[in-house]
Amino acid sequence: MAVKKSQSPLLGSKRRRYHQQRPVRSGTFRRFRSSLVGNRYVPPTVSNGPYRKNSGVQSSNVASRISRTTALLGLLIVLVTLLAWQAYHLFEYSGAFLVRKITVQGIHKASEEDVLRLAQIRIGIPMLGFTSQEAEARICTHPWIDQATIHRSWPYAIHIEVQEHRPLALINLENNQGLYYVDHNGKVFAPVAPGQDLDFPVVTGVPLASVPADLNLAGAEAGEAVRFLHFAALGNTILPMQSISEIHVSRENGIIVYLVERPFPIHLGYGNIKTRYYQLVGLLEQLYHKEKIEHIKEIRMDYQADRILVSKTEP
Repeated sequence: MAVKKSQSPLLGSKRRRYHQQRPVRSGTFRRFRSSLVGNRYVPPTVSNGPYRKNSGVQSSNVASRISRTTALLGLLIVLVTLLAWQAYHLFEYSGAFLVRKITVQGIHKASEEDVLRLAQIRIGIPMLGFTSQEAEARICTHPWIDQATIHRSWPYAIHIEVQEHRPLALINLENNQGLYYVDHNGKVFAPVAPGQDLDFPVVTGVPLASVPADLNLAGAEAGEAVRFLHFAALGNTILPMQSISEIHVSRENGIIVYLVERPFPIHLGYGNIKTRYYQLVGLLEQLYHKEKIEHIKEIRMDYQADRILVSKTEP
């Protein structure tokens, strides 16, 4: 049986007396103490001891993993490239994809043999054994061919479509360079060969020591003659292309037109070619209607801007 200890009256009285005598700290003292100590909380320092990680070693491990990943990725790319090249090589030279049929359209002056020779395409070569752009450029080196397009029709056919130059006139280059064809864009593209068509107006007076490969009359003084022929090619019954024999280009006097059945010169000058063409059409219509064309000696449209001078021979 537990015996409860009795508390001494003297001890209890001392405790009460201690609490009663303990001084009460004022608010001023507490504020002073707070200003000295502060309210900051300083977290305790925790050390992992031998288990603490080294940041330099960790960065080195990350860099090593990145390097290995990059090397594996590069190796994978090389392997895929080699496999793709082998697949392309097998596909190119497999017997199932060889050229077995070639068609050429749009040729009139050039021959099919010339087109195939320039394109370097023949029966039996792989369908992917040539580059279309390079073959088209080689075809266009033919003097009569303006454009060329190559289409592959899988699995074995090649279709070549060409567009030839359309002659608008002939040009007689000085210094014994001979006759050349001029297309509707003013490009001098091919020499006249024996037996070819000569039924075109002839442009004269263009001085050239040699014929450059890209000679174009559109931006030169002879461009006025090309523009005049464009209007004549529209089919006007009074002044059609067939009625024009020669257009002479003069640096000082502009262009001079000669008709097939009339020997007199028509001085057009430079500029306002469209207006001058239709003014000439109206004048010739009046002369034909009045039957006065036989006595014309000269027509000058470069005399004044709004006047046409007509010279006549004595009847």
